[in-house]
Amino acid sequence: MPEDPVILPSSTTESRTIGPVESPVVTVSQIPADLNVGDRVRPRANVKRADKTTNIEGVPVDFFLVDSLGTMALGTRVKTGADGNADATEYYYVGSPEAGLTVQFIVVTRTTIV
Repeated sequence: MPEDPVILPSSTTESRTIGPVESPVVTVSQIPADLNVGDRVRPRANVKRADKTTNIEGVPVDFFLVDSLGTMALGTRVKTGADGNADATEYYYVGSPEAGLTVQFIVVTRTTIV
């Protein structure tokens, strides 16, 4: 009767290069230089790769505003489209309490793997 052959364990190793971490280029638009009472503003963010030409799709973007009433969200976890743009989901209406004051628009992009 033939005996079973001895099977030795074997392993295969493959290596892959991990790309560098990039800092995206974020451009905010749709915010006028001067705001007046009664204006409505809806910010837009455009996210590109570090080469400044390749749009990044699917980046989560948060839009916030700080005015005399405090901090409010204008859109959270809004994802960029194929064109790299994400628009706030809410408009900011400039009210009379803000006359003569400064408001801050804050745009936060989240980490993503491209």
